[in-house]
Amino acid sequence: MAGKRQHYVPRFLQRGFLNDSKEEAERTWLHRRGSQPRLVGIRDVGVGEYFYSNLSVDGLATLDDLITAIEGELGGDLSALRAVPVGELIDPRISARLTSHLMLRTAHVRSVFEQATAQIFDGAITLFTDLNGVRDHLGVDMFGGETVFGKAINETLEAIPFEAWSFPRPLAQRMFGFLARERFSPLYEEHWPMLSQALTEITKKFSIHIREAHNKALETTERSRWEEVLADLSWRTQAVFGAVLPDCVVLAREIGQDFTPLLLSNLEKVELVILPLAHDLLLVGSSDVNLPIAVQALNVASATCSDSFFISHRANDGAGLSDLVGQRSATAIQASVSDALSAFRGTRVVKASGIPVESRISETETVSSFSFSLTCLDFADAEKAARLGEIVKAIVQEMGRTMPLSTLDGMTFALDYPVTLETLDRGDANMRSVHSQPRDYGRAVARSVQVIRKGEFKTHIVIDSDIAVRLLSDDQDSRAFAIHVIVTRLADLAHTARYESQLRGKSTMPPDKVTEWLHTSALACPGSYFGARESAFSFPKAGEHYASMVRDSLVAAQNAIGKARLAYRVSNDLDALLSVALLHVSFVLTHAAEWLGHRDGLPDQDSFPGSSLSSELKAYDLNLWLELFGRDLRSLYDVDGQFTVANIFALSRHVERLLWTVQICPWPMEDGTLYVSVPFGDEAALLKAAPDGNG
Repeated sequence: MAGKRQHYVPRFLQRGFLNDSKEEAERTWLHRRGSQPRLVGIRDVGVGEYFYSNLSVDGLATLDDLITAIEGELGGDLSALRAVPVGELIDPRISARLTSHLMLRTAHVRSVFEQATAQIFDGAITLFTDLNGVRDHLGVDMFGGETVFGKAINETLEAIPFEAWSFPRPLAQRMFGFLARERFSPLYEEHWPMLSQALTEITKKFSIHIREAHNKALETTERSRWEEVLADLSWRTQAVFGAVLPDCVVLAREIGQDFTPLLLSNLEKVELVILPLAHDLLLVGSSDVNLPIAVQALNVASATCSDSFFISHRANDGAGLSDLVGQRSATAIQASVSDALSAFRGTRVVKASGIPVESRISETETVSSFSFSLTCLDFADAEKAARLGEIVKAIVQEMGRTMPLSTLDGMTFALDYPVTLETLDRGDANMRSVHSQPRDYGRAVARSVQVIRKGEFKTHIVIDSDIAVRLLSDDQDSRAFAIHVIVTRLADLAHTARYESQLRGKSTMPPDKVTEWLHTSALACPGSYFGARESAFSFPKAGEHYASMVRDSLVAAQNAIGKARLAYRVSNDLDALLSVALLHVSFVLTHAAEWLGHRDGLPDQDSFPGSSLSSELKAYDLNLWLELFGRDLRSLYDVDGQFTVANIFALSRHVERLLWTVQICPWPMEDGTLYVSVPFGDEAALLKAAPDGNG
């Protein structure tokens, strides 16, 4: 019957390591980390109270009773093994059964799983405190394909009865999916403490659950996978002198590796297995290893592979090894846990602020490696033009150290900026004229234009003459602003050469009709973001200018789209309404991209001129959207391989998001065609809601 004290390292095995086999009190030398060896009775070694099972209350056999019965059989097997002449082959089935049973029943098994589980949970808690890592693992920011996040969204929507929808399900799916992304970060931060507490509570029950799982595994009478693999080895005994017995009982060695506990080995790669049967006898299973085992090296391995102790026949057999206890198991566990968690870890490089950092473009150029023209149209005398030329040359030369600028065709400073844009020679009659888009706020002062010169694509930069005046000004801020405008245009040129050129010749078919209709309104955003980010150093105060442009563009959009909706009620001309809406949404997106790029290009800081924009957009319920837009733009450059056609198209979802704010809702029909819903609303109220609006 089972007793209170239950041995997980059976005494029949420990008896091979007795200090004196003739002594009535069976004692062995016990070695623990940080302690001197002690002569201890084996009744007190490798034992735990109710380790396998409590005492039976109904007379039924317990797990300890089952193991005691198995011990009777294995004790006979062990005696038979010891009687086989050293070096002769042994029945592999007997060796495999004895080895796997003795290994699997130990406290070492539970300790390994407790340590591993604790480390996994600690690692999981750490990983789940990294919001970027959580988003990556769940696929929050992935478009297309099945992700954990996308599946959860779809399952949630499928669970809602169709009759409960007040608008089409395809539109609901698009809205719900995007807004869930937009609000993911604050929702996660709100609920993380509760999740963290739940994980912590789970860890408190590790020991109970692992004990139950261990016992359940031991109750089976079926042949284990361990036995099947171990039975394929060749087994012999080897005579030694002074071997020790680790608490993991069995050691294994993989090809080209050091010894580890058998439990922590890859069975498919194991070439050698050793079970110390006694201080003078080893049971050795091998694939093709025939060399004798050096006992001194084996004892070192036994100590390092032990979890909390090992025993020896004599105190000196384990001399100087006690401090090694636990090292190998801990290393193996950490490696396994690291591998298990590696799939959940992100690969992005992140600044302290949480914003990933992109390496600067490494290409180096000097102005001497290419030439470009500088034109002052309808203003400036020869002296001023020469001064401008020297300043611009210095700017281009400096920026050419970190940016590919060889495609610069030239710069034109023009008194009549709009006309100069329209009449610029683009080098190909089939290329349409470029127009400065009219706006109700601000004034465009610079633009990069694609031209063809001698069959090659080049970029010509047209700049308002006011920038030239500022460039020659004695006022420091005026000069800095003008330099910033030029640097931004050069960065935009570098963006075309470095990134957009990668997409030439690649398929540009939008994934659906909604994207096909919307994506052109977001095409300028990547370059605007990149240009503002790369030029932020030259004029940090530009943040306020960008913030002002975002605010003004939102006001202008609400006013213009509100009026267009009123006109649509009368004319029913949907194309006219959508033309106005898309134009103004594109303005908002471009200015938002510029502000985001400028913010990301500055050193980490809590505030900068214009930094309050995000909080100001709460009035429009767009503050969380702004951060999501920044994340999507940032990932194009800071994660390898993300500047793709698919991800550029994905930016169209932000056009869609802004259209929802003015009650314009596009969605795909079942046949793939585009449908645009414009529900009746209070357009007059929409106009009045815009600051400085006029109804």
